[in-house]
Amino acid sequence: METLRSDGNAVEVELVEALPKGSATYLDGFAGITMQAGSSGETVAMEIQQREHEINIDRLTGAKGDIIYMDAATRVVSNDSSDIPFMKVTSAKDANDYIWGILLPQS
Repeated sequence: METLRSDGNAVEVELVEALPKGSATYLDGFAGITMQAGSSGETVAMEIQQREHEINIDRLTGAKGDIIYMDAATRVVSNDSSDIPFMKVTSAKDANDYIWGILLPQS
């Protein structure tokens, strides 16, 4: 008989580089936000639930309603629609390069 194992809001992933808590990344086939800091080789929880987060998108455009993508190979956010859909912008990019956005469903 099958039983509930998790609420599905997060998944454990193995880091391939040191990352601080709150990093947007793509690991083990999942795009999400790290829930704790860790070093390469460590296992950490990564949030994949469709919730709103604030991230820095640096050089990218980020108007309300835009889709932000994640390059699976480099684990870097992009505006390239050939990458993995990562987040939909809910609050446009501010003067400090931050947006608010909702994580999109895993593809």
